[in-house]
Amino acid sequence: MPCVVVGSGITGMAAALLLARQGQAVTLVEAQRRAAPLLRGFWRNALYFDTGFHCGGGLHEGGILRNWLRVLGVEASLRNISTRHTDLFRFADGGSYALPSGHDVLPEAMERQFPGTGSKIRAFLQQADAVLAHSPYTNPAARHDPGFLGGSRRSVLQCLEEAQFPAHLRTMLGSRCLLYGALPHQAAWNEYALVAGPYFQSCGTWDGGGAALADALLEALSRADVRILCGSAVTGLDASPDKGMCAVYLEDGTRLPCKLCFFTGHPHQLENLLPEGLLRPVYYRRIRELPETRPALLLFAEAHDNVLRDDESIYLLPSADAADPFPCGDDPEPCVYLFCDRAQGGRQRRAVLAISLMREDTLPPGNPKPRPCRYTDWKEKTVAQLTRHIEKRVPELRGVWRVLDAATAWSFRDRIHASTGSLYGLRHDMAEMPLLPVTRVPGLFLAGQNILLPGVLGGIISAALATGFALGHDIALKEFRACASAV
Repeated sequence: MPCVVVGSGITGMAAALLLARQGQAVTLVEAQRRAAPLLRGFWRNALYFDTGFHCGGGLHEGGILRNWLRVLGVEASLRNISTRHTDLFRFADGGSYALPSGHDVLPEAMERQFPGTGSKIRAFLQQADAVLAHSPYTNPAARHDPGFLGGSRRSVLQCLEEAQFPAHLRTMLGSRCLLYGALPHQAAWNEYALVAGPYFQSCGTWDGGGAALADALLEALSRADVRILCGSAVTGLDASPDKGMCAVYLEDGTRLPCKLCFFTGHPHQLENLLPEGLLRPVYYRRIRELPETRPALLLFAEAHDNVLRDDESIYLLPSADAADPFPCGDDPEPCVYLFCDRAQGGRQRRAVLAISLMREDTLPPGNPKPRPCRYTDWKEKTVAQLTRHIEKRVPELRGVWRVLDAATAWSFRDRIHASTGSLYGLRHDMAEMPLLPVTRVPGLFLAGQNILLPGVLGGIISAALATGFALGHDIALKEFRACASAV
């Protein structure tokens, strides 16, 4: 059966692999000139910046991500997998704490730093594990409904307050919501557990990060005879109510016949791609009204010496009693996430990435080229302001690092076709029902971080879930269970 997968991110590549293994003829389409543009990262001044995979949860033997990498046939290609990553939190009120990964060390570490919390942390971790145990896509032994459609009526903030954690610890645990662009009062507990739960179990990376994973997946796609077309965006989807999916049109005029189409882009693009009247106006209106995650300012810098460790990330936060624990980059005390990669080329040069969320109305409207002066002036001023703030809070960086480049919402729209410019696309908000992988168009399925959850693990599971709806859930789950039982 001819299949077209739109988008070559982690979700698109995983979906193409799973389909090809079932004997489907698969074409993977990517608008950029090279596959996996975000996952692959980029180079500046002979320094590699890993925008696709700095660290991930569930990488220990038998972990969820480790098993899915095995399902895709890429685990053996990833070298020196680590599983011990620590988050460091520096508060403006002087508090400084560490949040390590691993159920065997986390309760003891919290008990040392926040006496009396060890048993509460164990109960917290057990609650997260219970959510992960519910779905067969995260627990090989589960035999429940394969979907992730049941939301939670409890927010993450409610759960943290009910546990009576100290203010600093409550903010530290709540920061895991930033992994998918939500805030603790917006995020449902179930979604939090699915994203953050594996990070609490183990957290790490491998040599080469996102680029190594992209190369491994492309090799697997080549072995599976998946056709990859890059450099030509999708301009239309040919479908009808009675025949379902018929073809995908590309901007170079190519028509790709298909019976199944897996769309991994932003759902609001469908209105301009599908024939008029194929989906109800209320569906498009609902998509337009779904909340977006915030845009962000990203600083790409180089650092010398061992000022920052590659197995640690740093959160710079305001005081624990601040009204907003995660303020934006143009606030006096913004929240900043700071990390570096492993030393490159045998030298002590390290790529450093700093991320700070921004308000939606921060940038001038539109997306003109070339950039207007008001935009470049704003960018220079904001980058300098954030750089000074980071050096104030991390004084050991002074004199040993320099910012090479920066990215804003406009950069996201230009470079990776993130049409809204938000950091993670649609926001997974507890007040909103999630979109389903299945649409009213026979043969058209939605996948990716907008539909399920972001990150490498979320993208892979979203691909497996969408292909499961198309071909049968037991197909992907059978391999997942087999890989887990082989550990």
